[in-house]
Amino acid sequence: MTRYFSALVLALLAATAVVVPAQAHAELRSSTPASGATLAAPPATVELVFSESIQLPDGAAVTVTGADGSKVPVTQAQAVDRTITATLDVKAAKSGAHTVAWAAKSEDGDTITGTFAFTMTVPEQTSSSAPPPSTAVSSAPASNAPPSTTPAESGGVPLWVWLLIGLVVVVGAILLVRRRKPEDA
Repeated sequence: MTRYFSALVLALLAATAVVVPAQAHAELRSSTPASGATLAAPPATVELVFSESIQLPDGAAVTVTGADGSKVPVTQAQAVDRTITATLDVKAAKSGAHTVAWAAKSEDGDTITGTFAFTMTVPEQTSSSAPPPSTAVSSAPASNAPPSTTPAESGGVPLWVWLLIGLVVVVGAILLVRRRKPEDA
């Protein structure tokens, strides 16, 4: 009986030694504009808020692509604590669906990426020389859509894989002990 108990304790110790806690990466918590939002005016900035402090990646942090495949120029991007803010060239914005592709560097140095979409209904500019109508338009994006909860991709091994490996080790140790023949007395 003590052999079974000893084998079980050793198997559990081996399993917990193998099960290494997964390193969590930063996750996108919210965005402005929000995922799925419909805007009446082009946003001056794209703001991404993460679950932990982040840095700008080696490449582009934010890319905005229109429905026709054209890029909206990003004139400046900066990372402060948990937030990346990118300034857009609103003059180049067109009506339609837009996709925001983002990248950020987690505290552990891994780069995480993701995408979300929003729609703009920008009035068409006419080539007439008449002055534009004097309507006040707020430059702040208005949206009733919930914040984006797009999951970030991580490069680590999921926790369930480690737990499965640990379970296999424990079961294997128990079966190994059971298969041993009892010693002759």
